[in-house]
Amino acid sequence: MPKVEAPVIGKDALGREVKDLSAIPWWGIDRKEIEWYPKINYDLCAGCGICFVTCGRRVFDWDTERGVPIVARPYNCMVGCSTCATLCPCNAIEFPPKEYIKKWVAKARVTKKAFEIVGQITEKNHLSEEEITATPEQDSPGKGDRSNRIRPEF
Repeated sequence: MPKVEAPVIGKDALGREVKDLSAIPWWGIDRKEIEWYPKINYDLCAGCGICFVTCGRRVFDWDTERGVPIVARPYNCMVGCSTCATLCPCNAIEFPPKEYIKKWVAKARVTKKAFEIVGQITEKNHLSEEEITATPEQDSPGKGDRSNRIRPEF
């Protein structure tokens, strides 16, 4: 994949550099096509700031008047990441369901591309040609003959 540089667009409330990461496609798909980003339930949010402080992609900024985080740059969020929701002590952050992201994984053929990337550092003969070339849209022939290897269905 070609390397795309994200432009610097300013600084956040703590003075940290902010880049527009939405300029970088996700596995070949324009990032703004994928509605994967956090939503804050302010009825539950305590304003602790864990999400704002820990998100390395600068998705959040800080509303100094209200003392709460805001989702300022939703498309900076890494598709599939939900660390902020995992860390939130109040369960105030929500993401789309896992099924939503799995559809995008299939559409972008992420599994096949990931196998190709790790294939550069993986022992040859690790996978059969059938496993390497199978796509989520196909029924994989010989599915039961994989030496008891457990693989997720895509």
